[in-house]
Amino acid sequence: MPRKAPVLPPPRVRGRSARRVTGPGDAWLTRAHFLARLSRAWDTRFENMARSGQIGRWYSAVGNETTTVGAALCMHPGDALSTVHRDLGAILSTYLDVTRLAPTLFSASDGTEWDSRRSEPTELLYRLACQMIGRRDGFTQGVDRSFHYGLIAPEQGIRHVGMISHLGSMLPVGAGLALAALQDATDAVVLGFIGEGATSQGDFHETMNTAGVMKLPYILVIENNQYAFSTPTSEQYACSSLADRAAGYGIAGESIDGTDLFAVHECLERAFERARSGDGATLVEALLPRMRGHAEGDGSWDVVPEGDRAKYLARDPIPRLEKALVERGVLDRERIKRVEAVASECVSAAFERAQQSPEPDVSTALRSMYAPGEAADAVAREVRS
Repeated sequence: MPRKAPVLPPPRVRGRSARRVTGPGDAWLTRAHFLARLSRAWDTRFENMARSGQIGRWYSAVGNETTTVGAALCMHPGDALSTVHRDLGAILSTYLDVTRLAPTLFSASDGTEWDSRRSEPTELLYRLACQMIGRRDGFTQGVDRSFHYGLIAPEQGIRHVGMISHLGSMLPVGAGLALAALQDATDAVVLGFIGEGATSQGDFHETMNTAGVMKLPYILVIENNQYAFSTPTSEQYACSSLADRAAGYGIAGESIDGTDLFAVHECLERAFERARSGDGATLVEALLPRMRGHAEGDGSWDVVPEGDRAKYLARDPIPRLEKALVERGVLDRERIKRVEAVASECVSAAFERAQQSPEPDVSTALRSMYAPGEAADAVAREVRS
């Protein structure tokens, strides 16, 4: 039987009623726009590298920027972030002080209290570039070349838990972080991301059920780009919206247009308020267009019918965002050009420096994998001998 190509559902919101939140201010919007452009510039660089054989594989986040950036910019210092393949925008939004990274675009008055705690942004971008090409100065010191890493820096307000390839397995980790927040009596919230494919794994059900029973401060954003690798949603689940599953767990659920930054902001602000006030978890389905394959060069983009590819590409969230910001008078076309140029310069500077950085130290691969410290290292040495 031939496959039925998925049709991107119309934008809609489902779930529990809640007050309408105040819309984002101009400072928030200009920051979000720059971070979305920075994420796109990063992807463009690494997509080209993958296509030219300079790196083995790249999982592009093109098309997801307004969802990941918009959601992460609703976080507070000390909130936890759990990411997977296509969440570069959330990582950049959590790590970077844009006022120091792009002083020609932002003034010191555009900074936030969180910015004052963050470390030097060019160094963080450099380390991230090293991580992506497997160099010693990356977060895993060259042991891995991907987003399989985390950054726990409480002094900076950053609690980023990295991913493993078995994506559904990260969901209980997010629930555990949320439980820890309750046990520590903090107001911290956990923001997690997952693709729609992982919602068919048992870990998803167990996590959401636990989140509902224990009223965990956990927000899970499903990035539904209509295909799980090469499997269309029509062959994966029969419900009309993944947010409908929330009712079965006794939690709030909303389905939104993930290419609409304003819809993302409204939904996530509501979800964070719900979590901080003790009303529990929220399941968010962000409907997104499939603008790239699962990974560059794996053939999964060819599975998408040609007509649908054109429709998905036409729903690129960044031009849509820029059109809305110009219409609102938040920025003009000249500012957009400057943002694109600065974003590209930031990525180029980080990558070119990373290319000159040292290769991994082979001895690093033999380090203890259990815990830092001499005791763990001594055990590891004994095992190896």
